[in-house]
Amino acid sequence: MLQFSEKFLKKIFLLKISLFNIKLLVMNLYVIQVNTGKEDTYIKLWEHKKGHLPLKIFWLRKELMIRKNGHTHKGLKSIFPGYLFLEADEIDAETFQEFRHIHFFNRFLKADNKISPLPLDEAKKIYELAKYGRVIGQSKVVYNEQDRIVVIDGPMKGLEGQIVKVDRRKKRAKVRLSLYNNAYLIDFGFELLEEANGVNNVG
Repeated sequence: MLQFSEKFLKKIFLLKISLFNIKLLVMNLYVIQVNTGKEDTYIKLWEHKKGHLPLKIFWLRKELMIRKNGHTHKGLKSIFPGYLFLEADEIDAETFQEFRHIHFFNRFLKADNKISPLPLDEAKKIYELAKYGRVIGQSKVVYNEQDRIVVIDGPMKGLEGQIVKVDRRKKRAKVRLSLYNNAYLIDFGFELLEEANGVNNVG
């Protein structure tokens, strides 16, 4: 099995960040709303039917520890249920019709008669999440002396200022993210590297 040094892996990670930053300069990021629960089906239908459109569409999911009937297991949930992300220079009338005629389509955001790319700061956060893969794993965290969460590694790194609530028992943090200036509270899972005494919920 191939072994890579930590220095080499760090270079690859930084290269991914650079590529995402380049995308922000040359490509817009749009949002499509589809029926909740049909995100993966819509993507497959689009890939089968897309024809001449060399566009990239993706869906972000997260890994959470889910407790049910006294048992805990890993589960996958959509980060933004019903929303898909599309990389494109622009959405012209022909492109719109291509997407509209695929089953389970609802609309483009902000609206079909006012299709707009995500604001740059919001698109950057989506790409920062996407660099961890289409299924986002758990972050590694510790608590500092003030009993506040500190993200060591993972998708919540850089989002500490947007954490509004922490549940230590469930190992989840609620993070405020926005699409078109509308706020969403998203649960992300974490792995606690260092136990600390204190309250259960830390804002």
